[in-house]
Amino acid sequence: MRRVAFFVFVTLFGFASLAAAMARPTELGGEISAAKPYGSGSLSWLVFTAYDATLWTDAPQWSMNAPFALTLRYRMSFTTEELVERTAEEMKKVAPTLPKDVIARYASALTRAFPAVKDGDRITALHVPGRGVRFFHNGAVTSEIADGAFADPFFGVWLSPRTSEPRLRAALLNLR
Repeated sequence: MRRVAFFVFVTLFGFASLAAAMARPTELGGEISAAKPYGSGSLSWLVFTAYDATLWTDAPQWSMNAPFALTLRYRMSFTTEELVERTAEEMKKVAPTLPKDVIARYASALTRAFPAVKDGDRITALHVPGRGVRFFHNGAVTSEIADGAFADPFFGVWLSPRTSEPRLRAALLNLR
């Protein structure tokens, strides 16, 4: 009986986590009106899930040329330094020709954009072409990066064919 109760609890908790990850973030505001995500997936290692990712857009086919947002709902805690360091490393992988000084400038900007996170927190990056990328933590604006060249390597961490997580990319972009 305990095993059945445990299984039911884990199943319900999993569905609740999935529902929370796919709930429309308020920070999409008037930029994106989609009621459901374009795609979603999780970044996991072995039995640990770091975060659930959800891609939002009104475009019938995702494109860097149309407004979109990427929401990460964290399932573990990370410091600002851990988030920035990993993101900068991944940006170098997807855009290997970016000069070191540009990566350093982006890392500095990400330090202002990324607060430390704990289980349940979400960070949303909203991209509107021509206006840059606006960052939110649990719905509150943390930063905006207006550098037009920033969006490609940043979102490439998740959406580029060169990503280190091709299964997550496929889930976000509905590539089956």
